[in-house]
Amino acid sequence: MRLQDHKLRVERLLRGDRHVADLDRLFADLRLMKPGRASVQEIGHFAAHREERSSGISLLRAKDIQTSAKLWYSQIQNGPPRIEDIKKAGVANFKIMPEEQIQQRFGIPRQAVERAFSKALKKIQQRRPLKAREMQILRCFGLSMMWQNAFSDATLFLDLSELLIEEGALVDAARTEFENISDFISLYALSIMHGSRLKLAHGDLVQLRLAASNWGTLRIVAHIPIAELPKPVTGSVSLFETSLPSTLCCDQRILNVLDDPIPVETDGCRLILLA
Repeated sequence: MRLQDHKLRVERLLRGDRHVADLDRLFADLRLMKPGRASVQEIGHFAAHREERSSGISLLRAKDIQTSAKLWYSQIQNGPPRIEDIKKAGVANFKIMPEEQIQQRFGIPRQAVERAFSKALKKIQQRRPLKAREMQILRCFGLSMMWQNAFSDATLFLDLSELLIEEGALVDAARTEFENISDFISLYALSIMHGSRLKLAHGDLVQLRLAASNWGTLRIVAHIPIAELPKPVTGSVSLFETSLPSTLCCDQRILNVLDDPIPVETDGCRLILLA
């Protein structure tokens, strides 16, 4: 029954019929597929629990960025950090920086960089001098602020396609044709993440909202609390990136609202105000 349901919905999408209800059903069902894909599970869970999210890759990334930012900001305000704080920053920053970036930056595998970071911490505790490479790695992962989106629309589309092919709802030969609805899928994901909230540590609730990147593409951002003195300090970070141009794919009134996000919906190839 479920497979036949999915086939009919995929066929309708391939014909050019754009129904949000079809994506609602596909993502809701596929989020439970094992082993599944993290990006599909994320959007499926947002569709099912939009008001407040207490799990998922967006929340985990937001928490890691908050840890990284708080410890970095604390250095500016309070001076050299404690060894425990450097360790916490390292745990967060190693999860934030992608493996390929680590390899590109240091020329060695991630595991080797992690070992060098641990060795640098031990040397500091033992009051021993650090080698140049160890100091470079320590500064990067223990004394710096990092940010990186949780996922992109390219990853989401690839993961959704793979799951549909795996279950038999989409034939591999139609993969290229299915790419014609990739923008619709991106708009759908943006619309259901916009206005949702993430529950961070200590009860902090962070609202997600649509925004335009510096290069003009649509994204979902969160204003993450960093410090409370003398007034609240927040950092705006991107959690979901798309390749959609904001001027063509979004009513600009949505992006101009600075207070509470306003409801939106998908209308063909654009996001519009919900009326």
